[in-house]
Amino acid sequence: MNAAGRLGAYATGLAVIFAASFAAAGAVVPEETVADWTQQAQEAVKNHPADPGRTPAQDPADTAADGHDDH
Repeated sequence: MNAAGRLGAYATGLAVIFAASFAAAGAVVPEETVADWTQQAQEAVKNHPADPGRTPAQDPADTAADGHDDH
């Protein structure tokens, strides 16, 4: 079997495995568990804004802001 055939077989195998995993998860995990998880994730996003109002001087990753830019 040539390389293209092997890659195609590998890709097909992965697709079958992912499809089977998706179907099994849908059959095993209760819908209310998914709804609860989704609700918790949405509440976490609402409670933690993307911009907490930090200035560059307060950013711990910014080493130049603390006066040590003489590297």
